[in-house]
Amino acid sequence: MLRYLIVFTPLSITLFWSIVFLTNRFGANRARFWLGLFMLLVAVLYVCHAAFFLNFKEVYLQLDSVYLFAGLSVYPMYYFYIRLLTCDVSPRKFYVRHFLPAVVLSFMLLSLSLISDHEARSIYYQSVLVENSWPGQQAPVLARWMAVVFFASRFIFAVQVLVYLGMGYQLVRKYDTRIANFYSNLEGKELLWVKLLTISFFVASIISFVANLLGRGLFMENELLLAVPSGLFSALFFIIGLQGNRQNQIIRNLEEEAEETEVVVPVFTETKMANLKRELLKLLQENKLYLNPEIRVTELCKKLNTNRTYLSRLINEEFGLSFSDFINQYRVAYARELLMQDKEERFSHTHIAEQSGFGSLSSFNRAFRKELGRTPGEYRKSLKEQF
Repeated sequence: MLRYLIVFTPLSITLFWSIVFLTNRFGANRARFWLGLFMLLVAVLYVCHAAFFLNFKEVYLQLDSVYLFAGLSVYPMYYFYIRLLTCDVSPRKFYVRHFLPAVVLSFMLLSLSLISDHEARSIYYQSVLVENSWPGQQAPVLARWMAVVFFASRFIFAVQVLVYLGMGYQLVRKYDTRIANFYSNLEGKELLWVKLLTISFFVASIISFVANLLGRGLFMENELLLAVPSGLFSALFFIIGLQGNRQNQIIRNLEEEAEETEVVVPVFTETKMANLKRELLKLLQENKLYLNPEIRVTELCKKLNTNRTYLSRLINEEFGLSFSDFINQYRVAYARELLMQDKEERFSHTHIAEQSGFGSLSSFNRAFRKELGRTPGEYRKSLKEQF
């Protein structure tokens, strides 16, 4: 009973999320729909996984090429999900090329399996899949060729872990920088959870890789050992599904708005940049646009009749800040004034945050601590001590 629970837990979790995401309308959130495809692929992987660890030898041998295909497709699928969150509005044609190793090797394994006799398949199963060792020289040639395909797939899988997770992490970093230069309120837009999960995925993959080196036969005999990777990946897939269900495809809105508001302006000289800086500061100080929690760089561009690239460059280079941090500086300064005026502490921190243009209390606390090195509560306490 315990073995069934261990084997079917990751399968049930990924199958559940695949149904949730794939029943959503594709156009509404393409990243979420792609995440559904990813979860479905992982569910297929765990169906094969279940056949192996429940000792259904003949069933697994029929599914072995499917297992190989799914295993070599998981990380490309996850990487493309990250692309749809960070830079691609919809799936691209070049995605298909990344599945070629999975297609070629799974086809080779299937072909070898079909022309092999029962003895060759049994030797391959026991030596390669269970014991993780090379078949002896006396083994049938086809069994040895199946071993070549299997170990080649393990090598490619190891490379995929490093390449796709590394590229995915870099995409998230670039995305976070981009939205910080576009939105003033980053609540619900940052992808910190993807960064953390990507690192967790990497650690879990290393554990899985070590497990494969030890041989799956070891885990067939010990249920507690089998529970470790099963529990780890179950937790990861559950969190990915939970966070993915909450995450909107912000990149679509960003691309659409950026394209609509982009204007062509002449190349800026130092004099024009200095004038733009002066007009920007005047606009913020006189109109207090930072009090709008959803103010975006494109709105300032319209008022200043300038290009988003130039304005972002000005803020990044002249002030050494992202657009979000630049606006939050004004908000924090405004909040300090409100706190200083509220000596009797009639207003809550939530009220102060709202009046200062912050989208939430948590974003207010983070910005305040980042700017002044202490929380609003600590600052208010210091004011009280002064009086």
